[in-house]
Amino acid sequence: MTRLETLAAWLGPRGRLVSQADELPDEAAAEAASLLGVRAEYLSYLWEYALTAGWFELDDEPGGRTRAVPGAAERRWAEGADSGTLHVWAAVFASVLAAALDVAAARDPGCSRKLNFQGQGVTAAVMLFLARRAGLSLAEVKELVMDGAAGAPPSARARRAWDAWVRKHGDPASLLLGELAALRAVTVPDSDAGLVGLTPLALWALREQFRLDGIQIPRVPASPQQMTAGDLVALADAVSETELRSESATWVARRGAGRAARELLSWAAVSGPRTRLVAVNLARGIGIGAQRAWRDAMQRPELRGYARIALSVLASELPESTLPLVLDPDPDDLTWVATDLLALACGDDAPDPAEIAAQFREAVPQGQESWIFDLMSRSSHPDVVQVLTVLGRYHPDRRVARNARRAAQAAARSRTARRSAPERIPVRSAGR
Repeated sequence: MTRLETLAAWLGPRGRLVSQADELPDEAAAEAASLLGVRAEYLSYLWEYALTAGWFELDDEPGGRTRAVPGAAERRWAEGADSGTLHVWAAVFASVLAAALDVAAARDPGCSRKLNFQGQGVTAAVMLFLARRAGLSLAEVKELVMDGAAGAPPSARARRAWDAWVRKHGDPASLLLGELAALRAVTVPDSDAGLVGLTPLALWALREQFRLDGIQIPRVPASPQQMTAGDLVALADAVSETELRSESATWVARRGAGRAARELLSWAAVSGPRTRLVAVNLARGIGIGAQRAWRDAMQRPELRGYARIALSVLASELPESTLPLVLDPDPDDLTWVATDLLALACGDDAPDPAEIAAQFREAVPQGQESWIFDLMSRSSHPDVVQVLTVLGRYHPDRRVARNARRAAQAAARSRTARRSAPERIPVRSAGR
């Protein structure tokens, strides 16, 4: 950014004449490179970043001449307003991602002719963003760029072209990461085994771009004290299960078991099926400290089935002399559990067995499947048979799938029996 500032000051308000290819003439380019303290061949990178980001603009004059003049991005940067500064930085970041390898390829078209460098910088940034928690090693980023440029697996011709490029110019990923590191967008490790990290600025810029593209990525407060139950639940789609459990344990410890469980269940009551299951599973993980919150949740139809399951599991872990936490559940308490599972498992024509197993695991604790299936088979809820049928057909665990099929058959028989049972007509007693 400092070099771009210096280059803009060198251009001056009137700008500098450029060639028909929109480049500085050789003499002016040598002057600019000397002023910046960079090699003459490196100036083409800065020049392309500036044009792509709107730092410079090309102004056509009468007579066919063109000048490069400071642009809107440079003016916003000079104003120093926080929002403007951040967005200008993001524009330059995007320019480096898009242009760094393209400039390298254009400088040696003969060597790059059989390679495809276009778009590889953007691909690498997106993959780093998606792996922002676990991270990508330097070796993995190098392989990612090579696969994009030469193909995966590369043809013999593409592999020879790649090897020739690396011998002559070095690894393209190293060039890209070096430019991003100069922008303070990434941290680069000393060895191939080390992790490449996106800086907070780069994470923010990529998230903003995703938002512009209609992809919502929740932002979680850095402090567990500021994190809401909704923030914690949102992490489920962004981190591994192990990391989610770790974050949850910290969050619960800061709040206390009772308060944490109440907040999670309050969130679950007003959520959709997917987030409700996540919140319920996190509350279940709190253990006996969530007992009072679960008892309160019995008053909410959306949570009653989950509360029955949780309290029954907690009761089984208490000493025999302890009073039961909940009476035997009514099969119809599981209405919402069945509805949630149906909405998640039956939304596609070809359900994913792994996804169904994950959703079922969040709704039903491990080891409680047979008991829950038995209750569901006696429920009057109209969707129960379909839920059990889908589980029986697609759940990858053969034992769970077999039990679900048996429960589906029992549920179907129960519904048939209820439909065929004669309607009872109340009879008044004599004298009444």
